[in-house]
Amino acid sequence: MAGHEQWEDRLVRLVLGDLSESERSEVQAHAGNCDSCRTELRRLERLLACAGGRRGLSAEETLHISARQGLLAAVHGEAEPKTSARPVLRRAWIGRRIMTSSIMKMAVAAGIVVAVGLFGLSKLPTSGDTPLRPLDLLSSACAAEEALFTGTRIVHIQNEIVVQATGTPDSAGELHEVWLPMCTLKPDGQLRFHQLKLPAATESYVVTDHSWYDPVTGCFTRILKMGDAVVFGNAYDGRFIYDATVGPGPAVQIAGQALAGSFKPPQSPAEYLGIAPGLKTALDQDSSAVQSVEPGTLADGTPIHSFKLGLSGPEGQPSQSWWLFKVRDDDATIAEKEYVLLGRPRLLIRRVRTESVDVPGVSWTLRELAGTATPATQQVSVTPDMVLPKVSVRHMVERAKFETYVFSVQPAWTGAVEITDALNPANQERMFLLTARADDHRHVVLVQDAMYNALLGGVVKQGTVVYTAPNGFKVWGGGPQKWFAQILLQSAQAFIQDPPAEDRIGYVLESPAGTFPALAINGPVTDEELHKLIDSLTPAREYLSGQADHSGTK
Repeated sequence: MAGHEQWEDRLVRLVLGDLSESERSEVQAHAGNCDSCRTELRRLERLLACAGGRRGLSAEETLHISARQGLLAAVHGEAEPKTSARPVLRRAWIGRRIMTSSIMKMAVAAGIVVAVGLFGLSKLPTSGDTPLRPLDLLSSACAAEEALFTGTRIVHIQNEIVVQATGTPDSAGELHEVWLPMCTLKPDGQLRFHQLKLPAATESYVVTDHSWYDPVTGCFTRILKMGDAVVFGNAYDGRFIYDATVGPGPAVQIAGQALAGSFKPPQSPAEYLGIAPGLKTALDQDSSAVQSVEPGTLADGTPIHSFKLGLSGPEGQPSQSWWLFKVRDDDATIAEKEYVLLGRPRLLIRRVRTESVDVPGVSWTLRELAGTATPATQQVSVTPDMVLPKVSVRHMVERAKFETYVFSVQPAWTGAVEITDALNPANQERMFLLTARADDHRHVVLVQDAMYNALLGGVVKQGTVVYTAPNGFKVWGGGPQKWFAQILLQSAQAFIQDPPAEDRIGYVLESPAGTFPALAINGPVTDEELHKLIDSLTPAREYLSGQADHSGTK
């Protein structure tokens, strides 16, 4: 019988789909009898499940590639070395051997950013007068989605979220949960981002998503149900925003909030009411994530074209997980979105009805739902405030469980720095993204996260210190920094509003407190620019204290 370390290697290959059928059966049988392997496999499955739910397109596919490549790398630190090139300051490229396991750990950490990374809109930009590309075809489909919310009559849209059956809860290699982002409208007209948790089950099940929207007034109602039981609700009647609260109690509670004086609804209802609202479908001007476009048919025989979207790994590995966007040929509307993980379908989001009606099926106030029973065995749930944009430094200091840093001086080439507080679904802790847009498109993204702190320490030791700052920060270069920078920049695309540039750069920072923030810049910087940027990093607590002293308060 193989030693335990060899079983760990084979567990890695099991999850990555690199075993033959007979080897897969052997490893699954071992995991079924070995408590240690079974426990570790479950833990790593949960990580994959957390990383696996939120996926729209480009960045989201990178997440799954990242999770696939890095999921089990932390099991042990030994792997066959590979050679990678890294750019350091002054664009010098130095060949360096780095451990595959380190790349994988970086992939896991990078993937988590994308997992929570800031949802884009459910629409695509137009491509102007450029030649027809897959991007143009998918853009037309998203334009058709937008058109559903126009006219003079109330539109009713029904979608279904199908969670595909998995093996038994104890089966090796099975997911325990997938998830999707959920959007609600706030009293100020901004979107609020939540997490819809969808537990895996031995049988497929369906969550029904109903929306009614009045193009004339902007009033809407949206509810999610399992069977006849409500699991989520949000509505707007012109004066109040309403939420259906489904908690541990036996009945649904309805709460209303008056509109703020600054209320202005989003221009696009598809952002929060379209098919899989909240999922990023913006490919910007880059169609590289479109791996193939194939003709086909839906189950009812309707002709379609399927767009397979995914990204390669750090060394060009082909996608093992992807989204399929299925677009009808007749009217260019999106019929289905299917998520495939390691060759197995996990989620199917499909449009089952679009119709004009005279009155909504559920009123704009949700009053009919008040007091109705919640599911006896409630498992599908919504975690509120997965993403909180534009938070203060004080908010970050109060919420973070580790030392955080801010730029005490705004980067010379960018606009103001914004802070985003996001939930890391793998450990249910908060992570923080600092973003700054630049007119010359050299946007800056700095990510601070407890999982980075735990994983990247081993990664940087395989690299080289390219700068040591007077404030105690070390800047590490090495490994697939360009690929890593792409993931960080894509995760913040809702803020920086540009795709990753070809000459992007990325570094892992080591702080005096022993944390490991990750830095990406969407273009080249000089030594002087980078040094000044790193030199300005200050503990957020000290920054707050200095601000208080300057204002004469404590």
